Amino acid sequence: MEIIVTHLASDFDSFAGMVAAKKIFPAAEIILPTSLNQNVREFMILHEDDLPQFREISDIDLSEVKKAILIDTRIAGRLGPIRKIINNPDLKTLTIDHHQKSREDLKADKNYYKKVGSTTTIIVHKIMKRKIHITQFEATLFMLGIYEDTGNFSYPNTSPLDLEASAFLLKNGANLFVVSKFLNLTLSEEQHNLLEKLILNSWKIKINEKEILLSNEVSENYVEGLSVLTRKLALVEESDIVFCWVKMKDKIYLVGRSDDKDVDVSKILLPLGGGGHQLAASSVIKDTDFEKIKDILISSIKKNIKKPIVSKNIMTFPVRVVDEDESIAYTSELLKKYGHSGIPIINAKGILTGIITRKDIDKAIKHGLSHAPVKGFKSGEIITAAPETTLEEIQRLMIENGIGRIPIVSKNKILGIITRKDLLRSLNYKEPANFLEEGISDERPDYFNVDILERMEILFPAAIKNILDVISNLAKELKYKVYLVGGIVRDILLNKPNLDVDIVVEGDGINFSNKLAPMINAKIWTHKKFKTSVIVLENKRHIDVATARVEYYDKPAALPNIEEANIKQDLYRRDFTINSMAISLNKSSFGTLIDYFGGRRDLKRKKIKVMHKLSFVEDPTRIFRAVRFEQRFSFKIDSQTESLIKSAIEMEIISKLTGVRIRDELVAILEEDHPWKPLLRLYEYRALQKINISLKIDAKFENKLKKILAGYDEFKGFYCESIKKWRLIFSMLLSDFHKDSLIRWCGGMKVKNKDTEIILNATQMQGSLIEKLAGSRLSNSELYLLLKNSSPELQVILYSFGSNIKKNICRYIRDLKDSSLMIDGEKLMEIGFKHGAEIGKILNTLLILKLDGKIKSREEEIQQAKIILNNGFHLNN
Repeated sequence: MEIIVTHLASDFDSFAGMVAAKKIFPAAEIILPTSLNQNVREFMILHEDDLPQFREISDIDLSEVKKAILIDTRIAGRLGPIRKIINNPDLKTLTIDHHQKSREDLKADKNYYKKVGSTTTIIVHKIMKRKIHITQFEATLFMLGIYEDTGNFSYPNTSPLDLEASAFLLKNGANLFVVSKFLNLTLSEEQHNLLEKLILNSWKIKINEKEILLSNEVSENYVEGLSVLTRKLALVEESDIVFCWVKMKDKIYLVGRSDDKDVDVSKILLPLGGGGHQLAASSVIKDTDFEKIKDILISSIKKNIKKPIVSKNIMTFPVRVVDEDESIAYTSELLKKYGHSGIPIINAKGILTGIITRKDIDKAIKHGLSHAPVKGFKSGEIITAAPETTLEEIQRLMIENGIGRIPIVSKNKILGIITRKDLLRSLNYKEPANFLEEGISDERPDYFNVDILERMEILFPAAIKNILDVISNLAKELKYKVYLVGGIVRDILLNKPNLDVDIVVEGDGINFSNKLAPMINAKIWTHKKFKTSVIVLENKRHIDVATARVEYYDKPAALPNIEEANIKQDLYRRDFTINSMAISLNKSSFGTLIDYFGGRRDLKRKKIKVMHKLSFVEDPTRIFRAVRFEQRFSFKIDSQTESLIKSAIEMEIISKLTGVRIRDELVAILEEDHPWKPLLRLYEYRALQKINISLKIDAKFENKLKKILAGYDEFKGFYCESIKKWRLIFSMLLSDFHKDSLIRWCGGMKVKNKDTEIILNATQMQGSLIEKLAGSRLSNSELYLLLKNSSPELQVILYSFGSNIKKNICRYIRDLKDSSLMIDGEKLMEIGFKHGAEIGKILNTLLILKLDGKIKSREEEIQQAKIILNNGFHLNN
């Protein structure tokens, strides 16, 4: 067993260092020290779901430990209880530390030491060298470690390596908002004195549920760093919004700081000549007394602070609950089914009586109590909140009680629930919810800052706009909420035409469709199992309508089971962030973009990012779609998504898909404008090989396919719907298959018999025709007989070979393929021919004579038929 340990009173550098070391030593267990600094402890409680699993020393058998990795210390005495095994001669020890060597250092088997400002820096450089993937959360945590031990790069021990590591972390999404939130800064004696006075002079006001801290002071001397003191004052008084003004000599220095994304201090300080940005601003004022500054400031605060986001705006609803008499075993299966780590418990009257977590259930099962009712294991005190509770209060409740979910309750009934992830997303610790409905605005940088209504006006024809108006009116009448979702929302932001209208209804989608169809003179098809409908318009276009739903999978690659949900849950089940946005069609918010999961941001970054880690396991067809979207939009699959794709392919998940689902995804890819690009990516991922397509996809294949598709573009005008691009490329991909293997493969993919025959024709006849068509002296009849039974797809492939083959194919299509006689079988029977089969042979003979120019008119055809008859040519000959 390997363990990762650090010193007591762990700070951010040692804590982040342990998590970073886990990236290099993945088999090692992190042992949590018995004491943590307060800011680290608060960070850990709030971000527990994103951190790796920690073990406590009481959970492990120390005799099994074979290797110890010491982070941020080489002194055994600082390790607490773990130090008792450090001197074990059989224990391998490795230290990673940036502190100066001392006499108390233990003699480790390996020491990694660098003269840098932070131990985390040493480990991050190893991560960089080994090209190990890190998440945005990990980058933020590692940045906390570096910032703390370098004093935001102000301490003398700061090195260039610290800055290089931090640059790498910023590139990987490190969130400096979170860093500034959790760090404390050191002060000079002069600053300490001024801070104490500011603390004594401070008072609080409350405006629109926002608590604002104000303070002022007079200083005989100029004291640097009022902005730092303002930040410190905010930490001491636990305030997110602070304004301080201090008279120093003949000037008054005013500083505003905000850790609240909804409060822009730069706007608030404008009337006082201030400048800065949303979270930090300042002003230098002359000839104004303190009382006047206070009046102007409070007046500006009242104008600029909006009503707060409250719990009802971000809670998840409806809430899955379990009856208190249900068994532990049943509840365990429920949590597995939906991927939850805990679930509220209710009694027969629907009143919330407790919460049970996965840890509680695991303990009960371990003790053989699977049969016992959950009410015996529910939490003692229930921490709840009201629908109007602010997010700041929700955060405080979570931290103070060490919990990860809070039910939102009204009149003893549970309305919704807020989890850590809900809270963190809204507080901008994770991906921002760029625009939410119900009055939630977002002042953060606006990617793709477009007027949605204006885009819809330009991109949609009048008929679609009228239908959307009808949908909006019907939703108001039925008291439903309706949204435009899917690729059409993405393409509105990309300014691309897309008339595939997908609607999601919070309510009964089938009932909504039944009401809508007659209002727009349309037909309707419903699928009750999936709670969906297809409305077919008079012009044969269709509108897909679905009930807002969540999906869960009984096994990998299976079709999902469906349950009703809200729009947020519905969007979360989507494949990628760029497809997880919606546009409100509700009267009160028509045209509002809803983006809970950073889809607009990823459009700006040109990234294909999967929604969750099990996405490709649950539905491997998303692998094909990821590649298709990546190449269609010239985007890039992000590194974590790519890692998940590779893992799913290695796990043979694709082989669990039904043939028809693979076929449909392949056809969609082959119908793209540049199909060789996604095919190359699938080949590189070895996804094609998993479905038994082994043909090498390389530059040679690309050049050949480009030639063939150039021919396809020319042939479309001749063959129209008779030629299919996807069949043509299938014929290329399966060109090395034997006949029986190709038939089996097409059968497994549920390719229709007719299509299989065409693909077979294109692959099997190719070799025999190339040599014959290479000749330059083929007569018309010879050429016709060679190609009359060939598929258009085969002709395109042959055309790509160029030279005489191309010329012969052109001659056949231009002059011969539609050749026919002017007389028919009935005329031959008038002349005297008796048998049906004999008539067919005569017609073929006459056609050959016509192709070779030996007969030219209808009269000559009749005359030649009579000659054949008079010469005794009949079936028995």
